[in-house]
Amino acid sequence: MNTYVRVAMCLVFHVAGCVAYTFLNDAVVDAYKAFNGGFTTRGVGIGIAHYTFIYIFFGVNVLAAVLPGLWAKLGLLALMVAWILFMMVPHNPLRALFYTVAQGGVTLLAILLTQVIELRWQNRLLTRRTLPAGPVQEGVA
Repeated sequence: MNTYVRVAMCLVFHVAGCVAYTFLNDAVVDAYKAFNGGFTTRGVGIGIAHYTFIYIFFGVNVLAAVLPGLWAKLGLLALMVAWILFMMVPHNPLRALFYTVAQGGVTLLAILLTQVIELRWQNRLLTRRTLPAGPVQEGVA
């Protein structure tokens, strides 16, 4: 697969994951407000940390789309999840759980989907090269 095609395909899947996450986040926020009456009713507001995690999520997805190696992508994902857990668990464990599962899951899904497509593309090209061009004619004696 051409490098530019691979990067474009990865960007499409990661951007689609980011868009899906924003809708998921809005749905979960609405459900949380409906059940608990809002974010600050219990005295704990998340403030600007939410936007920080969103920007980190977008940045990690762009980097994961551009990086070629699977282990580099997974390492970057592990750093993002570890950072969210480190920052959120002491004060907001429920939100830490949501951010790590939702952001980590969406990014992992995009990484795995692009890897599967790349492997199938390579396998298809490999089998196309090894198969004969036409059917083999056997003579009857």
